[in-house]
Amino acid sequence: MRKFKLSYLIFILSLSIFAQQNDWENPKVNQINRLPATATFYNFDNEAQAISGEREASSQYKTLNGDWKFKWVATPAEASNSFQETSYNTSKWKTIDVPSNWEMRGYGTPIYTNSTYPFFSDFPYINNSDNPVGHYIKTFEIDESWNEQDIILHFGGVSSAFYVWINGEFVGYSEDTRLPSEFNITKNIKKGKNTIAVKVYRWCDGSYLEAQDHWRMSGIEREVYLKAVPKVRLSNFFVRTEFDDAYNNALLQIRPDFIANITDKYIEKVGHFGDNPLKTTVDNWTLTTKLIDAEGYTVGNNNALKLGDYFGERYPQRDNVYFGLIETEVKSPRKWSSDDPYLYTLLFELQDDKGNTIQYSSTKVGFREIEIDDKGRFLVNGNSVKMIGVNRHDHNMKNGKTVSRADMETDVKLLKQFNFNAVRTSHYPNDPYFYDLCDKYGIYVMDEANLETHGIRGKLANEPSWAQAYLERAIRMVERDKNHPSIVMWSLGNESGMGPNHAAMSGWIKDFDPTRYIHYEGAQGAPSHPDYKQKFFKKNQGNPTDPSWVDMLSRMYPSPQDLQDLIDHTSPIDNRPVVMCEYAHSMGNSTGNMKKYWDVIYKNDRALGGYIWDWIDQGIVKTDENGVEFLAYGGDFGDKPNSGSFCINGVIASDRTPKPAMYECKKVNQPVEISEIDAQKGEFKILNRHHAINLSKYELSWNITENGVVIKQGTIDQLTTAPFKTSALKISYKKPKLNAASAYYFNIEGKLKSNELWANKGYIVFNEQFKLNYTVKEANTVKSASALNIIDKENVITVENKNIKLQIDRESGYITSYISKGTSLMSSPLKLNFWRAETENDEAYRKATKKQNELDWIHAGDQFKAEQVAVVKNENGKAIIDVLGTIEKPKTEVNLQYTILGNGQVKVSYTAKINDRAPNVPRIGMQFDIPNTFQNVTYLGKGPQPNYADRNYGAHVGLYSGNVNSMNYQYVYPEEYGNRTEISWFKLENPKGKSVLVSGEDKLNFSVIPYSTQNLQEAKHTNELVNRDVFTVNIDLNQTGVGGDDTWSPGAEPHDEYLIKPGTYQYQFYLLPSDLKTTIKNPKSIKF
Repeated sequence: MRKFKLSYLIFILSLSIFAQQNDWENPKVNQINRLPATATFYNFDNEAQAISGEREASSQYKTLNGDWKFKWVATPAEASNSFQETSYNTSKWKTIDVPSNWEMRGYGTPIYTNSTYPFFSDFPYINNSDNPVGHYIKTFEIDESWNEQDIILHFGGVSSAFYVWINGEFVGYSEDTRLPSEFNITKNIKKGKNTIAVKVYRWCDGSYLEAQDHWRMSGIEREVYLKAVPKVRLSNFFVRTEFDDAYNNALLQIRPDFIANITDKYIEKVGHFGDNPLKTTVDNWTLTTKLIDAEGYTVGNNNALKLGDYFGERYPQRDNVYFGLIETEVKSPRKWSSDDPYLYTLLFELQDDKGNTIQYSSTKVGFREIEIDDKGRFLVNGNSVKMIGVNRHDHNMKNGKTVSRADMETDVKLLKQFNFNAVRTSHYPNDPYFYDLCDKYGIYVMDEANLETHGIRGKLANEPSWAQAYLERAIRMVERDKNHPSIVMWSLGNESGMGPNHAAMSGWIKDFDPTRYIHYEGAQGAPSHPDYKQKFFKKNQGNPTDPSWVDMLSRMYPSPQDLQDLIDHTSPIDNRPVVMCEYAHSMGNSTGNMKKYWDVIYKNDRALGGYIWDWIDQGIVKTDENGVEFLAYGGDFGDKPNSGSFCINGVIASDRTPKPAMYECKKVNQPVEISEIDAQKGEFKILNRHHAINLSKYELSWNITENGVVIKQGTIDQLTTAPFKTSALKISYKKPKLNAASAYYFNIEGKLKSNELWANKGYIVFNEQFKLNYTVKEANTVKSASALNIIDKENVITVENKNIKLQIDRESGYITSYISKGTSLMSSPLKLNFWRAETENDEAYRKATKKQNELDWIHAGDQFKAEQVAVVKNENGKAIIDVLGTIEKPKTEVNLQYTILGNGQVKVSYTAKINDRAPNVPRIGMQFDIPNTFQNVTYLGKGPQPNYADRNYGAHVGLYSGNVNSMNYQYVYPEEYGNRTEISWFKLENPKGKSVLVSGEDKLNFSVIPYSTQNLQEAKHTNELVNRDVFTVNIDLNQTGVGGDDTWSPGAEPHDEYLIKPGTYQYQFYLLPSDLKTTIKNPKSIKF
């Protein structure tokens, strides 16, 4: 009661100071009657329930999720001031599901904006002419067993501010969208039917602190429930584990908090002075703790604490109280880590002075200790760890910011399956269940405060009037999440400048929780350092380092070289870890250079790792006027301001399907690296990058392929390499019989030997591929006995016999028709192609650098003019036709040579000389259309996922098959897609068995897609793509990489080694028609 009176008095005083301000426009009013934040835990009916942790089984838990009555209005002026009254008629109201965002249910407009506030920046005020309000009503009943208990109302998250009433009586008010709000409603509850009323405001002063780069949505978006708690109860607790120097034995420390609500009065801990400790009527009540391992056995001795020892604890004048009110020494506990996330259950039992059990509660405990050593290494249980992470937003393509428990578990399983071990909760605390999953599956969490002021940068971080709001968001996050072993660092927020409010947040957290470290990327520059320079800021550098109140140097979007430079620049004066809190901007067809980043990270002790931006595409399902569904992004709902497709930058799709980039990440992230000593002798080295387990959980399978076909194979299941150690690996095999024009590869896969939580037995965790450089005979030159007729008239050269009819246009120099035994293999000319539909990185680089001349390549192939077309040979069933010509802009000279055999096979030889002053080239290749009946694709090259020059480390050479649609991934924002690299040959086949096979003299790139390049270039959404009766086939010597360091600056450009610069380029490829009677066994054996 005293707490209620105090909070109410503070509230009244604040109203007198800010008399003209609404609560939702007053930074001094962040809550009214909201209970202090506590750790997330539940009460249970018995010990068995508490051990299981299944809250739904407890009679002391009641969900209020489900259907609520709902009314939406556009402004606060239209909002009802009486709807909370029990007599109010809601019969004409609609129904809405809770939790949900009302914009996803047809009310108001979802807004996607990166940094611009959707309301005018006149903090703390909101433009209330555009501040929708939602009214919610629900009825419920309380079980009689709750009559003698306190009843707590829990909101998991409401966007962005709300009032709540029970049975018409005012209960409280709260802000902070991403953290729970709890209220004691015991006095408001009655027997029988009860009514809860909630009024939610879309925007409030707190929205100035919630300017994150994501969809701005509103409503009760996380779960709502009631819980019954004893009048005298365990109300909070903090659990720590501390190892001895050898990391063998550990001390389990527990600091509980209690509330005693007796005779209508709260008894709270106030300590005592001198010899006058506080005496209470519950001094002889006892809290007993029991530690239970995952197998159900009790570990060590049970411990007990008398509540009198808690309420009467003496606070010293200097230093602070000893943390462990309850302590247990645990001998050789199994340690928690991402490699082995072993969890114990800590059981709490509160008994009264007569021995009656009043309360059962529990929490999970992971024994782990975090340190940063003098080398700048981040240690978990004494072992160096790299953060292989992603930035994760809450998102569901149909439900917006409301994500289900199933969504969360899918995310965590995918993280594990693709070898990630870390997540940054960008940029706000997640639902508590997400942390439970990270505890369970083994994911290191950077828990981030719900704080971003991107639109006004660091202004509020330097405003004393906002200090309370800053500090409150840090305290409440830490209080709620402090017991999760998965959380290894706290983050003070994102892109909010730097100021004393951040320093205050860090100071409180460091004192309260010395077991974890502080991150904040905005903390750059150390004014107290003698080498500090005023008005200095150089991206990805230090001034000369970062302030002492952060425990690591954090940067966004450095290149791999920038990362190395930062480490080198600061190492003489700083040994803190360096982390990329955001990197590898995965917008559209992107995420190149991953191997280069991780080469730097693994080379440097101080390099902690990084968090990819970001995890999931934030597309929203929308239906166009023709009934076609597509994924929408910023601006598609008429939302202003908006940041367009800048929310579509995940490594998984909006439906949680892994995108091609995920397979590159999986390979770069893999915990085991196998390198070659001499693959032909079966000699390798195996490096264990796991930090806590050996390799005994894996079975190795190996095979040798000839042109993609397995010819030898075996298994090895006795792997014992210790963490961070390298072992020799010997695989004995007999050298295969070698065939002409054949390629041989040695493939090794590491598979799970048994089921894991996140994958089944046999799942491939890591793999490697080595080319066996055997000397093989070259292909024999093909001879054709079938004579060819050449008809040269009316600007068309026709080459034909019973097997083939091929036509070449004299003006363009292109093959315009190719018919093999009556089947047309081309629906458009085989023409030069230097362009690709721009990726979003391509477009960003072009706009950032204003290099519009790169657009000259779009129509370069159409502008080619043949200056000479000559038949240079026609004898012995072989015809050769030379074409010389130019492209005026960009200035390019081209020589095409067609060699046609009487059996219908064609060789195309290509030479292009690109003027030195021309812009860089997106691709060097040729393109044609083929009837879309040729939908079945087989190829020998890198796959199975699409890959590019700077994103093919995770693709292996193999023999792959599929159809045009299933083998390609279509991006939300249409752009270049579907490429494969290191292609020996590919074949397109129709249902009748007719096919054309394209074989490269050297390695090719290729793609087959159902849309034209022009359509891909111009379309902004997938519903704008037009299916045709043809497929577009690209046969390329090379294509530019996809880049991805960022998507807004010159850094969007692919790295230099993955660019195609002006110069001379040559390549040759064969067009080889076939049918069921003339199957080509080894296309590489054909040469002419």
